[in-house]
Amino acid sequence: MNKIIAIYGPTTSNKLGLALNLSKYIWGKYQIDPEIINADSRKIYKGFIVSQSLPSESFLQEIETHLFGIISPKEKLDLFGFQKLVKNKIIEIQQRGGLPILVGGSTLHLLSILQNWKKGEKRAKKKLSSNILVFGIIINKQALKKTVSKNVFQMFEKGLYEEFKKLYVESRNNKVSKDLLKETLGYRQFLEMAQVSKKSPLKLQPKDLTRTKKWVNKDILKYAYRQTLDYKRFQDIHLIRNFNQARKIVDVFLNKRGLPRE
Repeated sequence: MNKIIAIYGPTTSNKLGLALNLSKYIWGKYQIDPEIINADSRKIYKGFIVSQSLPSESFLQEIETHLFGIISPKEKLDLFGFQKLVKNKIIEIQQRGGLPILVGGSTLHLLSILQNWKKGEKRAKKKLSSNILVFGIIINKQALKKTVSKNVFQMFEKGLYEEFKKLYVESRNNKVSKDLLKETLGYRQFLEMAQVSKKSPLKLQPKDLTRTKKWVNKDILKYAYRQTLDYKRFQDIHLIRNFNQARKIVDVFLNKRGLPRE
């Protein structure tokens, strides 16, 4: 088995849920063992549990997963370092007869893997191998707005600020992790609020957190909208709205030597 499935979509579009449902379907019908690989640039870091909605324990018990929460925020990991980790994991899974399912919303990171980018090479849009199936999850703007708002509310309820404070303290003597917090949605906004309110990031008050929540919601929604514009950057992407649409395409993909390409 040298095939690969990739699932791309905006944040809160339930990419992992689709990956799990497809995995169960593929195992039940084809007795092929799928394994999920994280292809998101932030979900790879340890401690980013709430901000990145890392898979729950119950999810992890249902399917084999890889590259979630494995790298210290103090370690620098560039695009090609990330690419190498994922490609090595793909090879491992394929060598034991499994089917890698890549899941992520980081456009460049996923493209670098699927199109096999090289350092110094011009990043032109490339046709994919017929052994690669890429899904793009479509979600309309109104639904996206609701899911983002719900997700941000849950993040604060689950302790996003407490998670940030812990990571902030741990990052004090490390430039790499400091920069990572500044660049990560859900953490960056606490730093911005501290600057505006002239307070320590560790001592924000309830009214500060209320404002921060609005900023997080606004910035994540803008990011999600931007992700939906990136479908066109993926050659041969299959845009789907639900599991049933994806299942039918998977049947074609697995029953043949690959997908026909124009």
